Amino acid sequence: MADLKPRSAAQAAPEAILVRGARVHNLKNINFDLPHNAITVVTGVSGSGKSTLAFDTIYAEGQRRYIESLSAYARQFLERIEKPEVDSITGIAPAIAIRQKNSTRNPRSTVATATEIYDYLRLLYARAGHTWCGKCGQEVVRDTVDQIADRVLARPAGERFYLLYRFEPAATAPAAGTGAPRRGRSRASPAPDTAKEDLARALGDLRKRGFNRVYQGGRIFEFSAPEELMDVDFAQPVYVVADRLSISPDSRSRLIDGIELCYREGRGEAIFEFPPGPPGDPQAAPAAPERLSFNERFECKRCSIVYQEPEPRLFSFNNPYGACPRCQGFGNTIDFDLDLVIPDRSKSLLEGAVDPWTKPRYRQPFNELKKYAKAKGIPMDVPFRDLSAKHQELVIEGDKAAGYWGVKGFFQWLERKKYKLHVRVFLSRYRGYAICPDCRGTRLRQEARAVKIQGQAITDVCKLTVGAARQFFRGLELSAMESRLAQKILDGINQRLGFLDDVGLHYVTLDRLTSTLSGGEAQRIQLATSLGSRLVGALYILDEPSIGLHPRDTHRLIDILKTLRDLGNTILVVEHDRDLILSADHILDLGPGAGEHGGRLIFAGPRQKLLGESRNGSLTARYLTGDAKVPVPPVRRKPARGFLRLWGARGNNLQNIDLAVPLGMLACVTGVSGSGKSTLVHEVIWQALDAKRNGRSIRDFCARLEGDGQLREFVLVDQSPI
Repeated sequence: MADLKPRSAAQAAPEAILVRGARVHNLKNINFDLPHNAITVVTGVSGSGKSTLAFDTIYAEGQRRYIESLSAYARQFLERIEKPEVDSITGIAPAIAIRQKNSTRNPRSTVATATEIYDYLRLLYARAGHTWCGKCGQEVVRDTVDQIADRVLARPAGERFYLLYRFEPAATAPAAGTGAPRRGRSRASPAPDTAKEDLARALGDLRKRGFNRVYQGGRIFEFSAPEELMDVDFAQPVYVVADRLSISPDSRSRLIDGIELCYREGRGEAIFEFPPGPPGDPQAAPAAPERLSFNERFECKRCSIVYQEPEPRLFSFNNPYGACPRCQGFGNTIDFDLDLVIPDRSKSLLEGAVDPWTKPRYRQPFNELKKYAKAKGIPMDVPFRDLSAKHQELVIEGDKAAGYWGVKGFFQWLERKKYKLHVRVFLSRYRGYAICPDCRGTRLRQEARAVKIQGQAITDVCKLTVGAARQFFRGLELSAMESRLAQKILDGINQRLGFLDDVGLHYVTLDRLTSTLSGGEAQRIQLATSLGSRLVGALYILDEPSIGLHPRDTHRLIDILKTLRDLGNTILVVEHDRDLILSADHILDLGPGAGEHGGRLIFAGPRQKLLGESRNGSLTARYLTGDAKVPVPPVRRKPARGFLRLWGARGNNLQNIDLAVPLGMLACVTGVSGSGKSTLVHEVIWQALDAKRNGRSIRDFCARLEGDGQLREFVLVDQSPI
């Protein structure tokens, strides 16, 4: 029998990760401990071995042990990880690396999908969404048995009515002409005798199933009186009487049974006929009976358009059931690119803004444009950018009523001539990724976009920023039934939106592609996702998470890390930021220099001890305590070479700003996260300089640019790998 004695203290689970003899890269055979359930910051001069210690030693060993725990079959599909050069590592937890880079290149991945917010949104809209007809704007509902009964019983007591369903002989009797077809007659047009036999057979089948009456034109015809059936015109609609009732509270059970019978026998349709009461004026014309029709199909009762019932897969653009059929859930299609067709919007139509029509072979469409513009009053000498939205749409979309086909019609005409080689070559010049014309870039099919909550479709919610989405869900008003169904879903959405807001990503829209995020934004997205997963007992390893953060947002990041720690996780951070170092529970300081001169453990212990031993060889401690400071130049340079000036800079969230950048100096662009710094430098200044140098228009980036003639060369250096 197994020994059930309690474990000794030496056998108990260690309270720290113990690393002995680490010699990876430039680490000099160092020993250190990482306490569990604490924030440990690895700091030191650049090149001292911080990333080697955190990622190439600790994380690599954690990953290697996880892979080794899998079966031999599973390991063959995973990359083999070599054992780090270290004597021993004990007490290591499952490791999760959150690096300062964006490795996502999936064109389907968005901020909402990466953080699982979109999964919650799909559930929310499937449970609490209401479908609205895209044609008439009426809500699309399925008529349930209880709802029909409530509506009918709300009418005046004692009112009589017939419960009917449509009689279809083909549905109740064998199809006509099922035997060998007669010579000279089509099977689709049976002989009159055969049709009568089929009708008699269908009526007999009805009688066998307990139905004794049919209804037509306000009259009841009894099966028990065959002579009455002779008056029925079976070429016109005929209805089977399922029941005859009067409005009373006691008739609810019988009414529900009758509706279910009609749904079952009448292909999902139930008809209520309310005969008119006795006429008040004998001379007045008889009143027409009132008719109410209900069906169990999920369709617009006014337009008879059938819609898909809301379910989670309907809102997934990764599923063919919910994705837009044209773009297959990508939001864009390979079509003619309007930016290539009209490359310079500062040109007027007369100056050749529409590039294909400047070619000699296609001057005829240009002449047609001039005639159409003259007839419609479209100015030909105004820059295309300054034309009204209506005039731009007429030029591009055309006007079929006036016989003008526009730019789109021109390319559709060329598509029919693709069998010619020179046409295919010509079309390839203007092809590119364009927004899908069916879904307008929302990726979902029309049925999914018709489902709304408080007037907002799921695509509308995804266009909101994180901050605006939080406000929307805080003010969301649902019915009592919907609240019971969706409360846990709303809690999950609000929780994840709160995490994204806490890490300073309130300005990011939920439908933004993750491939367009910066390294710091991608890292904070992963942090928010990790918080939402509520993992316990894991080892999180972060690579300088404060890069790109304003000091205001650094404190938010620190609170996030403390929340992760308080859940029961171990946090290991490679960091230089002063505030984050001072918030750590444990500090490892590597040095004293970089490369071959680094890799030694200068300090390992609690934060308070590091600050108390500031003069014992730790360069980091000297800067933390103020003994060493970054020297500030006593004299600043003054602008002497002029300025690079931009007017009306625009892009993303830039609001037509004017600026002057002094030349021959070190200029810094700063501001809170998401204020537009990268947009200004990368997408305005750099793009405008490049466009002007290559003879393209700068109007997409700014209104005017001056001072670039003083620059011999301009180079963009970003964080992407070489």
